[in-house]
Amino acid sequence: MEIKKLTVKDSSLAFFVGFLFSQFAVIIATCIISIIGNIMNIDSDTLLTFINTGIGYLICAFAMNIGLLCVFFFFNKHKENQIISKPTIQKILVYTGIAIVSFFMLYPIVICADSLLIKCGISLNSIPYTLDTKNYILSIFSLVIAPAICEELLFRGLIFKGLKRHGKAFSIIITAVMFTIFHLSISQTVYPLLMGLLLSFVMYRENNIIYCILIHMINNFISLTLSYAGVSLIFNHWTYIMLAIVLAVIFISILLICILKDNKKEDPIDRSGKIFLVCSLIIMSIIWLLNNIL
Repeated sequence: MEIKKLTVKDSSLAFFVGFLFSQFAVIIATCIISIIGNIMNIDSDTLLTFINTGIGYLICAFAMNIGLLCVFFFFNKHKENQIISKPTIQKILVYTGIAIVSFFMLYPIVICADSLLIKCGISLNSIPYTLDTKNYILSIFSLVIAPAICEELLFRGLIFKGLKRHGKAFSIIITAVMFTIFHLSISQTVYPLLMGLLLSFVMYRENNIIYCILIHMINNFISLTLSYAGVSLIFNHWTYIMLAIVLAVIFISILLICILKDNKKEDPIDRSGKIFLVCSLIIMSIIWLLNNIL
């Protein structure tokens, strides 16, 4: 079997199909739960309540992430794509530190953005169940471990790799934009975009998905744990707003310097790749807009 390199076309299709397949997997999981509920004579209100519990959310999250894995393995099949190598203890410690620092650097920025959305009358997405100890443990699997592994495999392990040989800035920025659109929520725009830039840069630098998964997992874990502990800060005083702006400028400036430094376009993108990339971004942007408007 001939081994080929991943292309922009592969990345574009994986982005679009990854969204559709993961959403389809959630619908299938929900339908199976409903069918089982009907067989057991459970009313629809009880079923809806179950789906919005920690266990129900875990089942749907499991289905969604299985969908992402299927897309990753399908597009990665018979492709030249080395994304895993043995991590070193030193780098694990370094990227653990980067994950913690990046979270608390971005936290004020995200909270300020959330506060602005609330003032504009936009409701924020939240976990649809009470985060007690049982649900906290379940959420570690559904909101921390599974997304960190499956989303990173799809975006940094597949999509980014198909874009990488067309330039550092191009591949990092486009992958981060795709990662943001994929979340389909206006309240999840700032954080996925900034974290997407960081994670894509780490993948470009290390060519090892392990470090990206580590950073993603630690960030999700800290966020979940703060919610479980009841820590919720709303930055509405001007000093906090200034802090958020300063941190945002520092974070973006550091990333831009790293991304744009020695940026070389290795290969031009073929016409087919451009068409698929533009179409996938436009279609997914429309879906993003409809999801936030309707």
